[in-house]
Amino acid sequence: RRLKFSAFLAVRHLKGRKSGFLTAIGVLSILGVSFSSCTLTTVLSVMGGFSSDLKEKILKTNAHIVVDSVDGDLEDWNKIVEEIKKVNGVVGVTPFVQGEMMMNSRTNNHAILLKGIELESFGSVSNVLTKLETGELTYLSRPQDLLAKISEKRKRLYGNNPDSDKDMDSVENPAVVNSDAAPSADPRERILPALIVGRELSRAMRLYEGAEVNIISPNGDIGPSGPIPKSRPFRIGGVFFSGMYEYDSLYVYASLKDAQKFLRKGNSISEIHISVKDPEKVAKTAAILTQTLKPSLRVRTWADLNAGLFSALALEKIVMFIFLSLAILVASFCIIATLTMLVLEKGPEVSTLMTLGATSSDIRAVFRFEGLLIGLVGTISGLSVGLGLCLTLQNVGLNIDPEVWYLDRL
Repeated sequence: RRLKFSAFLAVRHLKGRKSGFLTAIGVLSILGVSFSSCTLTTVLSVMGGFSSDLKEKILKTNAHIVVDSVDGDLEDWNKIVEEIKKVNGVVGVTPFVQGEMMMNSRTNNHAILLKGIELESFGSVSNVLTKLETGELTYLSRPQDLLAKISEKRKRLYGNNPDSDKDMDSVENPAVVNSDAAPSADPRERILPALIVGRELSRAMRLYEGAEVNIISPNGDIGPSGPIPKSRPFRIGGVFFSGMYEYDSLYVYASLKDAQKFLRKGNSISEIHISVKDPEKVAKTAAILTQTLKPSLRVRTWADLNAGLFSALALEKIVMFIFLSLAILVASFCIIATLTMLVLEKGPEVSTLMTLGATSSDIRAVFRFEGLLIGLVGTISGLSVGLGLCLTLQNVGLNIDPEVWYLDRL
């Protein structure tokens, strides 16, 4: 009965006639709480979604665990792969060869990370090449099929005129001083190793399926004046899209044998990539691998490889929560100010209530209910607006600069 009395009077006080100044302060209090709640929930939701989306793309594109040697390349990697497959929780293992290179096309140059992959096992670790925008993954192991497709397209477009498309996919590269490419009477009809490049790289260098490019490695032969860059022509066999700007503009995939031959690694590899059942519990599997494998082998998880990125995101989320919570604290002071002014204005009514038998506790409960109602109205309205903004971002999205934020859509 006492609770109903306090709540009834609180609602009547808020709905009753007040001075214009007090009404304005009350509206500002509700708006302050509403805006603060909306901002806090929306920002934290966006940050959480950004972090989750980033983690999802990293886990789908890269391995969950990377094993390499502190002494350099892995030579007896076949035995290591068999040992890793026996570990509980491992679902995929694949060898990897990689190196930082320069790609040269007829338009410009671009730094790349060349990755040599084993087609039979790569799909068990990463799904980045599962669906290509153009081309076929099989071109990496069968570049003659790519050449046949390009030759057929050339004949369909230009007929039997051999000079009509003379410059269709020629590559001008004065920086090339030696090459592994086999000579051919018609450079357009030679079989070249195939590459799968990212969407952003293909746009930046104006690459298309069948275009010829040169991969230049600084680790070449030694000439009279010093190191001579090593170069080899390749042919674009397809374009992939991961959704991560950094990967789409940097990663270039070749077959394991072609990458080993170009990098002169023989049968050795750079790393072994592993996928596990539960990426969130990858530390347990990594600990088992550390105990099982040789001490010279280094085991790193996806969290270790991206520790700086996720630490920065977590720190940003904490800082944003603190500062936006201060905004809610300021809004709460507005409620206190509103209640203080309301007490001063309702002095005669308070005296009347106490004359009729209301106690000091009853009066305090009335004003506490008024503050609670202001906070609830502001919080519920803020959460509603925040939910609407989040749903809008989820279904419509907001384009952002992928060079800065890794992603192209918020």
